[in-house]
Amino acid sequence: AARLSFAINQYFIRGNVSIRLADNHTMQAGIQSLLYNVNPGTYAPLGEESYIAYRSLDKESALESAVYAEDQWTILPELKLTAGVRYTMFNAMQEGEKKTYQAPEFRLSASYNISENQSVKLGFNTMHQYIHKVSNTSIMSPTDSWTLSSKNIKPQEGFQIAAGYYLQSEDHKYEVSVEGYYKQMRNYLTYRSAGQLTMNPELYKDVIATKGRAYGIELQLRKPVGKLNGWISYSYSRTELQQQDHNGAHALINDGRWFPAEYDRPHEIKFVGNYKFTQRYSFSLNAEYSTGRPTTIPVGQYYNQQQNRPLPFYSERNSYRLPDYFRMDASFNIEPSHHLTLLTHSWLSFGVYNLLGRRNAYSVYYQAENTHIQGYKLSIFGAPIPFVSYNIKF
Repeated sequence: AARLSFAINQYFIRGNVSIRLADNHTMQAGIQSLLYNVNPGTYAPLGEESYIAYRSLDKESALESAVYAEDQWTILPELKLTAGVRYTMFNAMQEGEKKTYQAPEFRLSASYNISENQSVKLGFNTMHQYIHKVSNTSIMSPTDSWTLSSKNIKPQEGFQIAAGYYLQSEDHKYEVSVEGYYKQMRNYLTYRSAGQLTMNPELYKDVIATKGRAYGIELQLRKPVGKLNGWISYSYSRTELQQQDHNGAHALINDGRWFPAEYDRPHEIKFVGNYKFTQRYSFSLNAEYSTGRPTTIPVGQYYNQQQNRPLPFYSERNSYRLPDYFRMDASFNIEPSHHLTLLTHSWLSFGVYNLLGRRNAYSVYYQAENTHIQGYKLSIFGAPIPFVSYNIKF
């Protein structure tokens, strides 16, 4: 009988000015400041009969400020450049954790129209993040909490390069795009094996800074017009981590090798299709497939002499995966009218979520049963779910 709670409050002020130097040249500049007030955790009893003692971790506060400038320049009718710089300063203000971090961030992008129907884009940017999510899962959980950078926890930083090629058919009925990216990160937080993440007043001792890399490519075919319209895309993407340093107190995660992050899902296919029977009646079908996310599982047991009981022995970090994810939704749509003079436009949809009733594993949990450990898959929407929606557009 207790309640576990967290809270983030943010207060910000910002100002921006835009200067048009010429028809093809615009500059922007501004300042912004953000105040963080974070409650990392409160554990409070519910009712007089609860035997839970009230606990509350020390509040965290910090001030993040920045100045920035950006230049947008259309050098030629087919060539556009955007360049910017941003200087950030972060001040951790909680007692005993005071620390100041500051760094510049750069952004550069370019787009070039090869012809009327073809274009390419290229972008590069660096980034810093001063607030960290602390979790041992990629799904949203009530036990997720957030912590600020401090003298013991460094800001996350990294850079990303992205490029794309875009092609439109001569009749403008079809669009094809290919996009790729590569990203590097440092000081991305993960947890130590058997680390305590909830209500830990010395959280920095149970988290580990890692370096990361993410890369991928996405292919998309889109038909935006016609009675039959929609798009289909395929992406291959990887996100991997590696322990950044070793202080000797704990063993390296996976012996210091690269391992999949919780968000690593190599293959993903998405389909969205719409067919218009008339101007008022249409049918929609959406489908999504993705590789199952990585997970760590118990692979055996050992007897702990100090606790006088058997304990699970876990696999290497994220060396297994949940079952692949697949879901299909369908709906029939009715649009009452198409009068352009009406103040609002509305439509009615009847449909089924998870049409095939697939029991996709939202997570896997384990329970000790007698002398063995039994795993269970938890499915949130394991059956077809009908729905009715009425939409109003102003």
